[in-house]
Amino acid sequence: MKGAFYKLPIDFSAVIQKKELERTSIEHSIAQQIILLATTTFGECKFDETFGSKIWEIDFDLLMNENTLKETISKTMKQSLLLHERRIELNELEIVLTENKYFVDNISRSKKRVDIVIGAKIKSTNRNFDFRGYFFVGPLSYN
Repeated sequence: MKGAFYKLPIDFSAVIQKKELERTSIEHSIAQQIILLATTTFGECKFDETFGSKIWEIDFDLLMNENTLKETISKTMKQSLLLHERRIELNELEIVLTENKYFVDNISRSKKRVDIVIGAKIKSTNRNFDFRGYFFVGPLSYN
C-alpha cells in the first residue's frame, strides 16, 4: 500500500490471520532501512544483490587502521543510501569510531564501536531527518 510504512520485524502470524500489520512513521521506516542496509552483506538479499553494505566484509579485518575503516564504512553507506533509500536527500554522513573496553571473566576485552550519524531531508515532507545508530565490529553486533 503506497504511503503505508510497516514496523519491522513483520508479524507473519498476523499476515496469515489476515490481520492489519502494525504501522509506523516514515521517520521510523527510514531508520529501519538504514539499520538493514548497515547489517546486511552484499548478496544476502537474493532478489537484489546490491542491497546491503561492505561492513560485513571488513568486520574481521583487525589490521585495518581507523581512518581506512571510517572511510570504507562511510563510502559503502553513502552508496547504499543513494541506491536504496530514495525517500531522503542525504546532507551529511559521519562515522565516529571509539574503543569500548569490557571485562569477561576478569579478562579485559575491547571492541570498536561504530556510530553512524546521518543528517538528511525527507523528500516527500521536506522535513529534516536525523539518524544516529551504532554497532560494534570485530565481530559485528548492534543495538
